[in-house]
Amino acid sequence: MTTKKIGRTLFTRNFIYLTVSVFLISTAFYFLMPTLPVYLSDVLHASKREVGMIIGTYTLAALLVRPVSGYALDTLGRKWILLISMILFSILFFLYPLSTAVLPLLFLRFFHGLNWGASTTAGFTLVVDLVPVEKRGRGIGYFGLSFTVAMSIGPVIGIKVMGDNHFTALFLVAGAVSFLGVLMASLVHFPFFKRPEKSAFSLKMLISKQSLPVSLNILIIAASYGGVITFIALYAKEHGMSAFTGWFFTIMAVGTALTRIFSGSLFDKYGPTWISVLSIISVSGGLLLLAHTPVLTFFLISGFVIGIGFGILFPTLQTMANNVVAPHRRGAANSTFLTGLDLGIGIGSVLTGLLAEPLGLAWTYNAAALLALSGMVFFLVVSLPHYTKYRTEG
Repeated sequence: MTTKKIGRTLFTRNFIYLTVSVFLISTAFYFLMPTLPVYLSDVLHASKREVGMIIGTYTLAALLVRPVSGYALDTLGRKWILLISMILFSILFFLYPLSTAVLPLLFLRFFHGLNWGASTTAGFTLVVDLVPVEKRGRGIGYFGLSFTVAMSIGPVIGIKVMGDNHFTALFLVAGAVSFLGVLMASLVHFPFFKRPEKSAFSLKMLISKQSLPVSLNILIIAASYGGVITFIALYAKEHGMSAFTGWFFTIMAVGTALTRIFSGSLFDKYGPTWISVLSIISVSGGLLLLAHTPVLTFFLISGFVIGIGFGILFPTLQTMANNVVAPHRRGAANSTFLTGLDLGIGIGSVLTGLLAEPLGLAWTYNAAALLALSGMVFFLVVSLPHYTKYRTEG
């Protein structure tokens, strides 16, 4: 399939196959989010410190592999990076029942994180190749729904499958679902990839300099979000709302999904300026609402408002990151952007933990709201002028 044949249609067979494939592997990934800590505690008798190390190792591995996978995507092509990383990602689910001690599982999670980082970077890069440039914002937004919906239903299904500690069944079902994703990805007709002329490798090739401003922007905003996803259960417990923590994440995912449906169209029609500003205000406002009204109704509404903000902001900034690079640098652009996202969430989680002890979570969420607003200033002063100067139609 050539680029010319992709035409001006968004919902091509290839786009649908790719979106469904990433949805399936993401659903398998989210099976383990609420259930793996239970497995570690009940079966392996891991301490809380060991649980934290194992969960954090996954994120660290994904973070480390993204720049390398971006370079590989730009030099070797998209097809085999995507398929091989997805296949390895799926196989590793079947090794969990064999990991009967903390140390082997630590290594398993590290390798699982490597393949998760590579496959998601490849997916986001390929979708930019597949969608028409004039519909890029919409395409990235719709494609991102695969992660949002998986985030909503994956944990629920995982808990249902686990039932009364049926962990082997959980891992086997997750592996089977992930392999269905591989099958869908194998049906994608990949656009022709022309390998660039050989050049000496350098560290500069791992990072997209043109995409760096907007990647720093998502880092700042994601830092305000990291404390929410990490400490919201504790915050809810402090205010007697533990039973509704799951509802908070579900409602936040609904807000994200609803806005992703139309935010891409707004970007394609009007550009990034006002929708980015409104989305950051939404994130900041949701954090303030969360901090100042710790009652159930506003607790849930704050999740919806925060979800709306990120539902608009993530695909908007990622589209900007891809619009300032040539096609042969899209792998580096997406890896740079996603690295900023991962780093931001990690930094935000650490900062929230450090500030919550002396200040309390409510005041920490106030600080997160101010951090989000500083991201808006960065967007208007740095990211937007850079984007306006270097935007390409390619």
